[in-house]
Amino acid sequence: MSAEALRHVWLFSELTDDQLESISNFTFEKNFEPGELIVEEGQTGNGLYVIVSGTVEVLKGDLAANPQVLAKRGAGDVFGEMALLGEWPRTASVRAVDSVQCLGIDRWVFLSQLERQPQVTIRMLQILAQRLRDSDARFVE
Repeated sequence: MSAEALRHVWLFSELTDDQLESISNFTFEKNFEPGELIVEEGQTGNGLYVIVSGTVEVLKGDLAANPQVLAKRGAGDVFGEMALLGEWPRTASVRAVDSVQCLGIDRWVFLSQLERQPQVTIRMLQILAQRLRDSDARFVE
């Protein structure tokens, strides 16, 4: 199931079947209950999550008071991708709206796997660069 779920995520969408299978071998499944906090703004992240089913909301600000809902995400969406590459604080909180099933990828396992498969690293860097380029182009228009 995990290789198929990863295939629909923008970060992994252009990898070969073998590369997807390799990455899927080190994913883990995690379930969250409605209202459960998945990641917290300001805390250091250690990896990403791919939503397999359910809905999450991306929040900014004080969770106890009146947080701002930035977005809602569902199956096939990913969050926390920057945590795959470094130990930066999370820029927003993510909370389960309903029952949510995710695939997780831990940074340390991911980075060690990329060291063994440089062709995956190169392809993923190309995908990230294209995404940044597309994002920059929207601001210029």
